[in-house]
Order: sequence, then structure tokens, then C-alpha cells
Amino acid sequence: MLRTIKEIVDYPQAYPQCKPDVLAEVSYSRLKSGSISIKGKKVPAASLSSYARAVEIAAILKERIQNGKFLLSEPVAPLPGVGSDYDFKPLKERPILH
Repeated sequence: MLRTIKEIVDYPQAYPQCKPDVLAEVSYSRLKSGSISIKGKKVPAASLSSYARAVEIAAILKERIQNGKFLLSEPVAPLPGVGSDYDFKPLKERPILH
């Protein structure tokens, strides 16, 4: 089984100030256990998404695709490109931490 490592981030502190602060890295199974250790302190933990709900939604989507009830359409409109008059906002890049 693939072991997935999740980064633990303090969202209220890190994201508003664009800080790429990773407090810890833990396995998904440890995160789902309900508590993790950060800087020697045991803290409650939970994932931001529900694996069970994701599996349920994937099964519904699979069934709809197989039954021909979920179809992709042609693009409604092209995305704006370099020659368009659309004014793009610059994206502030943050470094990737490993």
C-alpha cells in the first residue's frame, strides 16, 4: 500500500500571510487516528476532506458515466489568451518546501 505523507499547516497563520510554514509531516493513517504530535505536543487532528464521502461520490459518478447519464460537452467559450483584452491579475508564487 502506498504511504501518503500529509503536510500539517496552521492555516489561520500561514495562508493569510503567504507563509509556507509546514509544522509537521504525518501519514494519512496517523492523521485519521484523531491526534498527532507537533513539536512534542499531542494535538487533535482531522483531515479537511472525507475519504468515505469521496468514495461515495466517485461511485455515483462512475455509475452515471457507465449509464451514459454524465456526458462532457464541447467548450462553451474559449479561455482568454494572450491576444485578449482580459486583464490578468499576477499570481504571487510561494516556494515549494520538501
